Amino acid sequence: MRISITAVDAAAAFTAAAILSGCGGGASSSSFAPSASTQQSIPQTGSNVRSKREVTNYYLLTLDSLGGNVSFAININDSGQASGTSLLSSGDVEHAQIWEYPPHTIDLGTLGGPNSAIFQYNHGPAGQFVGWSETSNIDPYDENFCGFGTSHTCLGFTWQRGKMRSLPTLGGNNDNANDVNWRGQIVGAAETSTKDSSCISPRVFDFLGVIWQPNGKITTLPPYSGDTVSYAYTITQSGQAAVGNSGSCASPSAHAVLWQNASSPINLGNLGGTANIALDINDRGQVIGNSDLSGNTVTHSFLWQNGTMKDLGTLPGDVDSFAGGINDEGQVVGESCDASGNCRGYLWQNGSMTDLNTLIPRNKNLNVLFGGNINDWGEIVGATVNEQGVESAILLLPREGARVFSRGVSAAKSTPPESVRLRLRDPRVRFWDLRESAVPR
Repeated sequence: MRISITAVDAAAAFTAAAILSGCGGGASSSSFAPSASTQQSIPQTGSNVRSKREVTNYYLLTLDSLGGNVSFAININDSGQASGTSLLSSGDVEHAQIWEYPPHTIDLGTLGGPNSAIFQYNHGPAGQFVGWSETSNIDPYDENFCGFGTSHTCLGFTWQRGKMRSLPTLGGNNDNANDVNWRGQIVGAAETSTKDSSCISPRVFDFLGVIWQPNGKITTLPPYSGDTVSYAYTITQSGQAAVGNSGSCASPSAHAVLWQNASSPINLGNLGGTANIALDINDRGQVIGNSDLSGNTVTHSFLWQNGTMKDLGTLPGDVDSFAGGINDEGQVVGESCDASGNCRGYLWQNGSMTDLNTLIPRNKNLNVLFGGNINDWGEIVGATVNEQGVESAILLLPREGARVFSRGVSAAKSTPPESVRLRLRDPRVRFWDLRESAVPR
């Protein structure tokens, strides 16, 4: 058996906040839809926004790992720098990493503990990256806040010029950093000092979405009306809008929300289910995320614009889909999975979802498992798996209009050997959990 990056990505991207509580799900969906008065203040885009770019073919480049047999890229910024996470050669430690042109790998290290990771976005300037890292300190409440499976405290970090710096909490012991913009504003979530009896063990404290400002101040992003916790994933380049989720400590993903100027959040609605997360927003006000359908047994990617949430559906024959990222062209990438948990990356553009495996040369036994994110140049990052079960970070370069003309590595579709459906559906699953359960002994 092997670790499934597909499951890692889905769990990380769908409910990073849910791991803080150990549970997904939420309140009744009857009050999820935004009111008409609320929708009037939402950024407006064209009702039929179409991408100016219609990409049909890509080069595939396989990126180096940090020595282990599992790596994935989760983001690529407009400077062409990719970021993600890799196992080290020991196979029991993971580190955040970046790739630069020409393909060159940098291990970002840690804040003193064994593990670090980049599970979300890095939309900021070249050379600045954010993520999570364990420290050398032991968490007195043993909350396993970042899901690494150890007793260390975990803090969000910002990395520049070879140095990693931790980000302050709101009085608790842990926090996460998920995105940075060109202004140097960092978004994520920070633990407070408020103990909450509704939290599911080992969680103890409430947490709030935050913006760490360049001047050192922290701006909190309040929960939706009636909720107690919030979590932020992405911030626009202007800093005026951020997206994430809101709920209770027991069910933090009850509402997909958008904050404008750090004010009370706007509820983006749902696709009928009770677990809803807004993951990414572009500078045109389009938001993507994931929402359970009615019955909470199936999850679909959504695109929200003009006050309306659109179900992006799945690739033919699949039942679940999970969004990765959106660029300013309105192109969306993610993954689509069948009922057995076999997944493939997708590109959604101009109203149509396409299997990424059909957009690359097909003479290598590789399967593109997911699209982690797409930048404004149309460059896509994600991961592949080969027949030997080695999962590698990848970079897909458009054949037309690419900034880098490299010799592409050919690839073809193959099916992952084991079902990961249960892991996809369980928001508590993280990289560490998958490694512990799937690595051969």
